[in-house]
Amino acid sequence: MANAPNKRRVSVTIDADLLDAIDQFSDNRSAVIEAALRLWRAQQIQAQLRQFYQDRPQSDIQEEETWAQETQDAALQHWDDESP
Repeated sequence: MANAPNKRRVSVTIDADLLDAIDQFSDNRSAVIEAALRLWRAQQIQAQLRQFYQDRPQSDIQEEETWAQETQDAALQHWDDESP
């Protein structure tokens, strides 16, 4: 079986119980491990994003709140002006 162009063959060592669980639910170890790695990657990105927002300076937060309020007020005023 030829590898897909964007895939690489690797060798990993994993816990025997995990491998047994994979084999119990799937006949495609590679697909399960790839799905698990995609989930892990998404969790890492979410953690980085969460950390970014938690570490923002108070001045940035205040600026964003001010911008949001001004934008909302302008949109509501525009809608009121456009009403029949």
